[in-house]
Amino acid sequence: MVVLLSWESQKIGDTQLLKSTIRLAKKAVKNANLNLSDIGLIVHGGVFREHFRTEPAFSTHIQGGLNIHCTGISFESETCFSFDVTDGSCSPHIALQSVADMLPYVKNKYALLCVGDDRPSKHCEWDQDSYCVVAVVALSGDGPRLVSVDFDNSNLEAKRVIKGYFDDDIRRNKIETKGEIQSTKIQSREGYFCGDSQWLSGQHMHEFLVRMDEHDDTLEHCIVDWSGKSTTAKWEF
Repeated sequence: MVVLLSWESQKIGDTQLLKSTIRLAKKAVKNANLNLSDIGLIVHGGVFREHFRTEPAFSTHIQGGLNIHCTGISFESETCFSFDVTDGSCSPHIALQSVADMLPYVKNKYALLCVGDDRPSKHCEWDQDSYCVVAVVALSGDGPRLVSVDFDNSNLEAKRVIKGYFDDDIRRNKIETKGEIQSTKIQSREGYFCGDSQWLSGQHMHEFLVRMDEHDDTLEHCIVDWSGKSTTAKWEF
C-alpha cells in the first residue's frame, strides 16, 4: 500500500482550515526532506467546510495556496492532481485508499493527505473540536505502512444524517442532525484503537497519529461515523 513519511496535526479552533492546512503542509514536506514540487497528488477528506463549499474542491485551494504546479498545461508541464473525498468521519480512510490507488500512476510519487473540518458558518450550532492533519504519503520509505482498509456498513442507519439547508428566516445556511446518533466511546487496547464516534474526521486522524509512537508492530485504527458505518485501517510499523 503506502507509507506515511511525515505528518503534522493540531487542534485549530477558530483558525481557518485552509490557512492551517497550508502551514502544516509546508512543515510536513520539509520534514520529509522534499520540495513542494515533488508532490504529484493532493487528497482532502473532511466532514464540514466553510460556507458548505463543495466546488471547486477544497484540495484545489490547497494546491493553489501551496503553488504546486499551477502553470499552463502542456505535454512538458509538471502536474499535480487534487480532489476531495467526502464520506463523513470515515473520510481519512477513504482518502488514504484513494491515494494508494492513484499514486502508482502519478509521475511525482509523493502525495499530500489533508484532513480537517471547518465550522460551516457562524449561524450553525457548533460544539465540535476542529483539527487539521497533513501527511506526506509515498509508495515506499521509512514510516508507518498502510496494509489495508476495510469497510463495514452493517450498522449503517440511513436515518442518521447531517443535513445542510438554507434558512429563509435568517437567509443563511445551517445544519441539523436527523435521527439519534449512537455514541461509540474510545476503545484502546493492544493493537487496536477506535475513537469516539462524536469526533469529526480531523480529530479521528489526529488522535490516531499521536498514539502511533506507542506501537512497534501492527495497529488497527477504526473510525465509526455518526451514521453507524465504520472503516478500519491496518498499519505496520
